[in-house]
Amino acid sequence: MLIPVLAGSLAAMSAALLRVWRGRPSREELVELGLSLTLAFIDGFMVAYLAPFAPVFAAKLSFHLFLYMLLASLTVVLYSSYKGHSELKVYAIAMAPWFFVLFLVAAAAVLGSRIVFIF
Repeated sequence: MLIPVLAGSLAAMSAALLRVWRGRPSREELVELGLSLTLAFIDGFMVAYLAPFAPVFAAKLSFHLFLYMLLASLTVVLYSSYKGHSELKVYAIAMAPWFFVLFLVAAAAVLGSRIVFIF
């Protein structure tokens, strides 16, 4: 559990460094800064947490979609931190993997499966 926490912390610190590099954030941008740090931590954490399970779920398309969506989300968060975007719709798009996993959890519950990555 230490490795995912360190990976999430590294991603969050990278987002913070990229944002501070552009200048000190104003009071209006603090919400977006907090959201970007949170999303970067969660995305980095989940990528490192799911990496050992790659051989188990290698044949599941939903696992690959979720993992690549996490990497894309982390890329969007880091890029928006670098550019200093303060629009919430950018971060709503970056939350796409979490909407996808909610769909997978609901589908697994409907099908009665205990495994989230069904297909």
